[in-house]
Amino acid sequence: MIRKLTYFFLFIILLSCSNEDGSKKNIVEDPLTLRDSSSGQIIGFQNHYDSVAWTGIPYAEAPVGELRWRAPVTKSKSKDVIKALENPNICFQKKSFVNYDESVSNYVGSEDCLYLNIHAPRNSSKDSNFPVMVWIHGGGNTTGTGNAYDFSKLASQHNLIIVTINYRLGPLGWFYHPSINKTGKSAEDRSGNFGLLDQIEALKWVQKNIKNFGGDKSNVTIFGESAGGHNVFSLISSPLTEDLFHRAISQSGSTRSYSLAEASNYVDDQNPGLPTSSKETVNKFLINKGQANDRFEAKIMQDSMDETLLTNFLQSLKAEEIHEGYAEATFGGMFNVPRILADGFVLPIDGMNFKENQFNKVPTMLGTNRDEMKLFYSMDPDYVRRFLNIFIFIKDEQKYEIENEYSSNNWKINGVDNPARTLIRSGNPDVYAYRFDWDEEPKFLWMDFSKIFGAAHGFEITFVTGMLTLFGFEDYVFNDSNKSAARQLSDAMMSYWAEFAYSGNPQMGRNNDLPKWDSWNLDVDTNKFIILDTINDKGIRMTKSQLFHRDELIRLAADDRIKDIASKCRYIKELKDSGNKSNYSMEECKK
Repeated sequence: MIRKLTYFFLFIILLSCSNEDGSKKNIVEDPLTLRDSSSGQIIGFQNHYDSVAWTGIPYAEAPVGELRWRAPVTKSKSKDVIKALENPNICFQKKSFVNYDESVSNYVGSEDCLYLNIHAPRNSSKDSNFPVMVWIHGGGNTTGTGNAYDFSKLASQHNLIIVTINYRLGPLGWFYHPSINKTGKSAEDRSGNFGLLDQIEALKWVQKNIKNFGGDKSNVTIFGESAGGHNVFSLISSPLTEDLFHRAISQSGSTRSYSLAEASNYVDDQNPGLPTSSKETVNKFLINKGQANDRFEAKIMQDSMDETLLTNFLQSLKAEEIHEGYAEATFGGMFNVPRILADGFVLPIDGMNFKENQFNKVPTMLGTNRDEMKLFYSMDPDYVRRFLNIFIFIKDEQKYEIENEYSSNNWKINGVDNPARTLIRSGNPDVYAYRFDWDEEPKFLWMDFSKIFGAAHGFEITFVTGMLTLFGFEDYVFNDSNKSAARQLSDAMMSYWAEFAYSGNPQMGRNNDLPKWDSWNLDVDTNKFIILDTINDKGIRMTKSQLFHRDELIRLAADDRIKDIASKCRYIKELKDSGNKSNYSMEECKK
């Protein structure tokens, strides 16, 4: 029991991933699943929930050797039949609780990882023409894998073709250095946005091939959560993605991007870079390889190296040596490396501002979870006490709730309200927003999971997949008192997501039997977003409320639940530092 609970807390972030029995059994190739593609002939297998699947389809050449830190190269056609029966390599990343492997020490995965998986209804054929959904996994763009998400039920229940992809992560996915830039053969090579270019390459593969798997290439929805939602916003903003997709869903996403200066400059340059910029990290590579004694020597050596020589040095490093140039992971294998770069080619030089004529005007759904930050607070010793690394007790419940309230609202402003308003003002009228409020987790021993987690980051995913499974730990989250209502909410969310994929408007779901989901309207006294909750707690309903940075800061300043001025000032600073663009500040905090 103790061991099982330990792994529950370790794996809670990857909420939707496995099937009902936690594994696939008796997988054998099925001749009826043989399909042709630009990668070669591919054979898959009969999957559960009356579906078929193809797992481990290569969509680009392995980005190794001279192809490291270069744009993906389209996969050449295999002469042999590709047996797409097993999950492919995950992209190289730090070992963590989201990709735990007892057989390895510090790192998991491979640089040879540009593969995708396809889930389809068993009745799909070349003539089906079903809508296509392409899932982009989360994990801070430094960890995670598309393999972890089972969309067989959603695909089968609503006649969808669902693709999950792997893409380069961390410093292998995003790395902008002047030497790499100058030795690149194309603007894509010189962009630094290699992980994003992988996603674009996967979308190109879908356009070329998805018809043979039963999909409609003229109706493709991209959707993703957390970093995946961040990438969705990036793909909306990229001029390279026109006509590659036709709807977009960002779940708990962000519009943050990094400048090329932040990504590459030294920290003591006039226009300083981040501590994890490419030049600062190359200094560490040179020291770690014994070519310099300290940063001073490494900086002189780096500045004097020929571009080709330095590029060859970087491409000769082992993936482990590259990761060792960065600080320790801060949460779940994630760490701070500049990613999503405003390079002026893959992304506009001023980032994801959704200026008119600078983004793809496709129907867009965006949302967050009401208690996004509780997942992170539940792992933070500043907020909780842990015993045996299993039992979690909140130190100060009022502080826990207040900080979650403001921080999660700030996430919503940055990931939903501000983008929604900007998209509409820039000419996209088809914007639909949600907030996921499900918080009916049970108590276990002395722990009240509904307070510890609530509607935490990532908890909506398993409702969208329809699985309601958590690596076999679902009994700790879903029980006789809440599972029936949770299943109804999951069915509703699957229906809304599917209808959006079909029509670009979630409306009343596929069966036209759900509360109507109105688009975001800029008029003050009109509906803004839908709240997704069970019938046990007010149910699904629209609301006219919206959030603004300045209003939140003023509310925080006047919040009499917080007695300590120093705490208020700290909260205000944290909100402003996390992307809040208001220049408001309490007078007391200026002293």
